[in-house]
Amino acid sequence: MRKKSHYGVRKKVTLLVAIGLSVLILFGLEYSRLEENKMNELINEERDAQVVAEALMKSINVKFIETANKINKDQTVSSKIVTEFDIEELSKLEQPNREEIARRREADVADKQFDILETEQQLGIPYVNLDPKNPYVPKQRIVHLDLKGAPPILPYFKKLFPLIKTMGATGVLLEYEDMFPFTGILKNISAKNAYSSDSIKEILNLAKEAKLEVIPLIQTFGHVEFALKHGEFAHLREVPGSPQALCPSRRRSLDFIKEMIKQVMELHPSIKFLHIGCDEVFQIGECDVCRLEMHENLFLNHIKNVADIVHSSYPHLRLIVWDDMLRHLPQQSMQEINLGSLVEPMVWVYAEDIYRFVQPSIWDKYAAVFKTAWTASAFKGAFGETLYVPLPKRHLENNLRWLDVMSTQAQTFKQGMMGIVCFPAAIPSLALSLTAVTNGFFNSSLKEKFLTALSCPVPNGAHSSPFINLDGDPFLWEKLNRCMFPGNAFFSLPMRVDELTADLPRVYHSMISLARSAVDAMSDVFDNYTISEWIEQRIYPYIVELERLQNQSIALKSVNQWPSRPLPPLKELQRFGVAIN
Repeated sequence: MRKKSHYGVRKKVTLLVAIGLSVLILFGLEYSRLEENKMNELINEERDAQVVAEALMKSINVKFIETANKINKDQTVSSKIVTEFDIEELSKLEQPNREEIARRREADVADKQFDILETEQQLGIPYVNLDPKNPYVPKQRIVHLDLKGAPPILPYFKKLFPLIKTMGATGVLLEYEDMFPFTGILKNISAKNAYSSDSIKEILNLAKEAKLEVIPLIQTFGHVEFALKHGEFAHLREVPGSPQALCPSRRRSLDFIKEMIKQVMELHPSIKFLHIGCDEVFQIGECDVCRLEMHENLFLNHIKNVADIVHSSYPHLRLIVWDDMLRHLPQQSMQEINLGSLVEPMVWVYAEDIYRFVQPSIWDKYAAVFKTAWTASAFKGAFGETLYVPLPKRHLENNLRWLDVMSTQAQTFKQGMMGIVCFPAAIPSLALSLTAVTNGFFNSSLKEKFLTALSCPVPNGAHSSPFINLDGDPFLWEKLNRCMFPGNAFFSLPMRVDELTADLPRVYHSMISLARSAVDAMSDVFDNYTISEWIEQRIYPYIVELERLQNQSIALKSVNQWPSRPLPPLKELQRFGVAIN
């Protein structure tokens, strides 16, 4: 029994020892596995680093064996690691070839252009395909100052000329009309508040100090209302009832033009260019003499006669003419009188789609006739005579479109394009357009130039709002209301009678018909007192107002001659602080 019990005890001890050894072996194996994993991770990291380095350096297939000694100095683990890279994996690590580099660069440029377009969309800048890295900048950038009607005072010129020079202007086109101090037989065509001779000299001196070229504009065919509205010059009209255009077939018309040119040149002896107008001659070939001639002959012969008058006394002058009356004239007719040696066309389009008004065939014709050409954009009342403030976005797009057209068409003229003319009304719109044509483009990179020119506070910080927003703030009142440009306080024409009153008869007769229909509809229900009261309150006031407007329009249209400007101020305005002279 004792032997059996000793045997059982030994059996149990042996079993416990076996279990203990098993546990130790398992712990040892697990520990060994963990250590081996750590070793492998370290080896893999070193191996990967070396493989990448060698692959980038050699760009070849790689096979290598690495033996690593890790963990501690007393323990050595030998591992044989063989790694094979196939061509596809290695190609990802290779240096990119030229085509790949070019492709990546194009992708980067595309991304940058997308970012720029996104920024410009936030600013409301119209998209026109212009290259800021290779911009087209016109040689001459002229600001057109239309002085008739609302002439600036001299102190304003002292502020304006340095400002537009800073913006990039190279000159000014001065359209005087009745603001010029004519004398002698032309004395009465000057407005009563016309500039004096001394004032003209001061304006020219201010332009000289600002290094601005001066180009006077004299109307010599159409838009001569300022002179032909007077009775003493009514005999020069093409149409007796309208002062819009003079008759080109009368000798006295040329004498009148010659005297105007003479008096203007006496105060502008140093000019290089003279603009002789000739746009929108709506009335031509209508008088008894002119109706016997073809319109194109009348127009071209008149330009030649005016050019001969100028060059006979001032042969050095280069003459500029508006182009609109030339667009549909035959090339041969212009070449027969050698028009290209007489004048230079100034092509004007105020809309965004320039080629819709001046097609490529017209440009080709101009390039065949003239050595060079000018262009004229707009940033004032081209989009409506009754606009109080221009829409800067439309005028900016017009100027950007002109840059695109000029960069293309300049190649077709022997002497390229001379320059572009901008028409001012509001200084912020002028700043947008002039900054664009001076730099050949407009985007956010011109922010500081634009704001500095207008004496605006330049916002700091990466999270500041866009410096302009031509969509959300179309008149720029919100963004520029703290700027200190000339006229900033003012920043924060009746239409033609026939156009305004064209619908009066129709509306008037409709109201009369409505009153009669009301009588018929109400007579079965109400007595005459009720009917008359309702019509008196609801319809009759409109009939009276329409009759008043109709009578006033007839009175306005019956006037055939007009007094010199300005019209006398309304005395009742004195109580608002308006000075009445």
